[in-house]
Amino acid sequence: MLGLVLGLLVLVLGPAQSPATAADESPSTESPATSAADTAASASTTDSANTGASGQDSEASQAADGKTIVYGIPGLTINDIDPVRTPNLYALFSDGAAANLNVRTIGSATCPGSGWLSLGAGARAEAGPPADPDEADSTATCPPLSAPSTSDEAVAKAVDNAEEDSASGSGAGASSDEYLAEDSARGTATAAIGDFESIKEPNVDSGYSVDYGMLARLVREQGTTNPTGNDSAGDESQLEACVAAEGPGAAYAVADENGIVADYTDDAAATDCRLGLVDLGSIGSSAWLYDPIPEYSYTVPVSFDREKRVAEADKRLGAKLDEVRDSAKPGSAEPTIIVAGLGDSSSLPQLRAFIASGPGYEPGSVSSSSTRTPGLLQITDLAPGILDQFGISSPSGISFDITPTDDAPDKRIDDLVSVSQKSTTIYQHLSTFSLLLDITFYVLFILCGLLLSRTVIGRRGGATIAPTVHRFLAWISLAAATLPMSAFLAGLFPWARLPQPGFGLGLSIAVSAAALFVVSLLPPWGRTWRGRVAALSLASFLILSADLITGSHLQGNSLLGYNPIVGGRYYGLGNQGAAIFIVSLFIFLGLAISWLRSKGHRRMVVILPLVLGLFAVFVSGNPSWGAKFGGTIATLAGLLVLLALVSRIRLTIVRLVLIGLASLTVLLGIAFLDWLREPGARSHFGNFFDQIVTGEALQVIGRKLGANLHIIQINPALAIVTPLAVIAILFFLRYLLHFPSISSTTRTGRLTNKWRGRLPQVFEDQDIHFGFLAAATGMAVGLVLTDSGIAVPSTGAMVLLPYLLALSAEHAHEKVARSGGTTGSDSRLRRGSTRTILMRAEAPEMGADTPDDSPETPEDSAETRTDRA
Repeated sequence: MLGLVLGLLVLVLGPAQSPATAADESPSTESPATSAADTAASASTTDSANTGASGQDSEASQAADGKTIVYGIPGLTINDIDPVRTPNLYALFSDGAAANLNVRTIGSATCPGSGWLSLGAGARAEAGPPADPDEADSTATCPPLSAPSTSDEAVAKAVDNAEEDSASGSGAGASSDEYLAEDSARGTATAAIGDFESIKEPNVDSGYSVDYGMLARLVREQGTTNPTGNDSAGDESQLEACVAAEGPGAAYAVADENGIVADYTDDAAATDCRLGLVDLGSIGSSAWLYDPIPEYSYTVPVSFDREKRVAEADKRLGAKLDEVRDSAKPGSAEPTIIVAGLGDSSSLPQLRAFIASGPGYEPGSVSSSSTRTPGLLQITDLAPGILDQFGISSPSGISFDITPTDDAPDKRIDDLVSVSQKSTTIYQHLSTFSLLLDITFYVLFILCGLLLSRTVIGRRGGATIAPTVHRFLAWISLAAATLPMSAFLAGLFPWARLPQPGFGLGLSIAVSAAALFVVSLLPPWGRTWRGRVAALSLASFLILSADLITGSHLQGNSLLGYNPIVGGRYYGLGNQGAAIFIVSLFIFLGLAISWLRSKGHRRMVVILPLVLGLFAVFVSGNPSWGAKFGGTIATLAGLLVLLALVSRIRLTIVRLVLIGLASLTVLLGIAFLDWLREPGARSHFGNFFDQIVTGEALQVIGRKLGANLHIIQINPALAIVTPLAVIAILFFLRYLLHFPSISSTTRTGRLTNKWRGRLPQVFEDQDIHFGFLAAATGMAVGLVLTDSGIAVPSTGAMVLLPYLLALSAEHAHEKVARSGGTTGSDSRLRRGSTRTILMRAEAPEMGADTPDDSPETPEDSAETRTDRA
């Protein structure tokens, strides 16, 4: 019931959503959802978006009477377009809409065959066979494209294979066999791609479902036969519901799972098919592409002149456009021309070009509900977007959203190139910044181990310099805590337009970190360490929340967010952003509750975490804002733990399990209500629920676990951050001494007492301890439930450990009782605080009956015992 209620609030009170397909948290699944910002920006499609339909009322779909031809040029980017060097591309760009295109499929970089295969399937697919390094001529990364054969023998063999598959019960080939019984469209012939099984092989165990030839099949099955124009008449003037393929890449897109190409041709413009796909060849070096198939692809030496090769591709395009004009019948409708860079030109992935010109495509930018970003598409959007043009529904329900603009073509090119350059720079510096954060954490870890060690600093007199050491570590920690958040704030600066974008990015991060550091020092909160940590944590939480509400512009293209080139997520809350979001929320709440309790505001002690916590859950879980399934469960679980501790509710294992189940129920309630929408209007939540219903959830979960393990393998430096943080907190900061069963007389206690950490004294304030436990709960749940979840506790630790070190400086001059023989109120205090870890949150009254001369074990007592030994 709680899940249904919150779900209704999210879906009713949240921003209006257009049909959408949200990107999954891993580069695998596309889920529908749309933000209010995207809806407002796309004025031309607002009315249809708000209806929740599948986009059939959009401008592009209203004017799809003429022929549509897609020209694929893998490797083409927006930056390649120039009015002098590429006049044909420039003319199409000037008259139509354009976008940066994410072409990622399964691997990090996309070969031409994989791009064409993904276009036809409307899903991520990889084309094989893999390159064989043992072959003498195998000098390139990408496999060669297999040219289809129109010989009767090749086609008959493919048809026989299809019939055998159909007879065996697999169902493959039934539709192809039925279609081949009819005549191919005029100007086309049936062809077959040899050894298509080896081409499909990389997708067998990839965890992705690939519907080969989905675009061509749906056009054939659901498309309608249209007249070529208002003035044309007779059967010969009809555009048939078929897809003509010209070139080997186009054949990959049209072929069904048996490799049968129903309408293959040498001139797609001359056929009567309503849709034509044309392979114009690829732009790339010989280290990337194999030797070309004559007249379809070309390769050049590694040190190739890119501008010259792009100019050649533009000439090919110009010749094909002339053929379209020459083959047009009198009175025929204006054709729609689409040019797409369906692949990469080297092993360095980049955003590629998408241009659409013709009826319904005004000058402006193109986007889709899967990216929610004007001027950005992904390769899996193309097939459903084209189908939507023809009024054909697709499984994802995605349509093209056009945002018209009056900007000059050169201005539009500069804007798209700037975004592309930003994405490339971020992609190239991801590892560097991740390594910087790792090294910063390692240095902080080593400093803690050395400077807090009684052995290294000295047994005698060590306590004298201990306050200075704690303050030194606190300042270092406070500065380190600003680094992760500065990666997001750097997005406020136009550093990508600088001559040296990498330098601009580094400078923006430094300025953002300095600004956060200064904010934490402003009075009145900057006078105490508690105030500084509270200010920094609150600022981080509010900035992330505001960004999610306004369209997650800081999350996108961020070093700790998500990158359009990677294509794992395009909006909402990322894994590392979720970690900072969770830790900052609960550390601030712990400090705020402590302050409110000290001022006697007993009601606000519960009201504040309830209101702010539910706000955080709403922001994270709203499909239009955070759209973070696992992160929302983690936030809600931490919130329920915090509320239970603050309310003095006894926490048992059973109740902890119930908290987890309640959190999951809330999200499933939201997912169920979202699932009731039409497929084209569902968000990531509704798609996940649909995967549960269809039995695909286990496959998705398995893929996410695999991604998590893969991150541990390729980035062990990030993976070991979590265990190092646990060691630092338990031993260096002496959190172990907060447990009632561990005292300085036990073996573990003696080991822990080798350091001077102040965490036991910090956590004498139970409210701060409650905040710490809530943050730890959120990170633990995030580790289990988010894909690539190892990033959640590791990134959270990079913020949590500095926060704890800074709070420890607040008690630099105070003493910590650790003797097993403590008595009086001090003994009662330890028992009350330590039992909250797993069992209860009972707070005894402190100081009311404690005499001034009550026994106390000074901090240096352990040092004295060590010296005597």
